[in-house]
Amino acid sequence: MMEAIEAWDKALLLDLHLAGQEPWDTLMYYATRTWVWIPLFGWWVYLLYRVHGRRFIRWVAFTLLAVSLTDVFCGQGLKPLVGRRRPSQEPGLRCSLHLVRGYTGGLYGFPSNHAANSAALALSVGLALRRRGVALIAVVWVLLHSYTRLYLGVHYPSDIVVGWLIGIGLTGGLYLLARWRSAL
Repeated sequence: MMEAIEAWDKALLLDLHLAGQEPWDTLMYYATRTWVWIPLFGWWVYLLYRVHGRRFIRWVAFTLLAVSLTDVFCGQGLKPLVGRRRPSQEPGLRCSLHLVRGYTGGLYGFPSNHAANSAALALSVGLALRRRGVALIAVVWVLLHSYTRLYLGVHYPSDIVVGWLIGIGLTGGLYLLARWRSAL
């Protein structure tokens, strides 16, 4: 069963990994960087302030906590525990990938921190603002930010999906706890 899932994961990665064409290589290389998205994050903070006034700081703190917990859980908890190499670190698969600017990421890739963190951030913003347009932009951002990891060959599709589930699960649980404690 696990062998079939791994074979499917590799085949799907190779289908989705379309690297090797400019300007896409440059776009995906930079779209995976967090600092590129600072204007988007700033816009979200501005909207939080507009909607919640001074209480926006609670939502900012909630979002930072959700993303931080997700990041630590995935990066320092699950990745070393599971020990699944990234596609870019697999000798048998690496030769089939176009590594943009030699970028290979760290040794382990399961689950994807990028996917988990972006899902946590998007859900937090969606819960705080409850506006369809903002939620749609957040979902599109999550999909793009996550796809860059496939394009760059540093994650399998299952790394991404599990990352999303973790980000959504931890943020949703934290939200329910905060609502129960009347903190938001």
